[in-house]
Amino acid sequence: MRVTIPAAPDYINECNCSLCMKHGASWGYFKRTEVSVAGDQIGSYVHPGMAEPFVRLHFCSVCGCTTHCVAIDDATDWACINTRLFEPEEMACVEVRHPDGRGWVR
Repeated sequence: MRVTIPAAPDYINECNCSLCMKHGASWGYFKRTEVSVAGDQIGSYVHPGMAEPFVRLHFCSVCGCTTHCVAIDDATDWACINTRLFEPEEMACVEVRHPDGRGWVR
């Protein structure tokens, strides 16, 4: 599996919600058309505990790493990429934000 992005994201969200924490993801945001994910070993997952799920998580079915997520609604034009998949020095200059996902109510 290969995830390709056009450049480093404008910022990275290190969210503290249970979904992001348990998946070990720090998210960089892009338009869907800017992201390329190639390979046959892509699994996907919708969190069963969410009353109104809005994202589909994707992962490598070989190693289990969470790779990216997209909105379930195809009209929503964004994809989140797990920036922890990249070498730390590639993301070192990117601003890291810490949204309070545990306190978020949808």
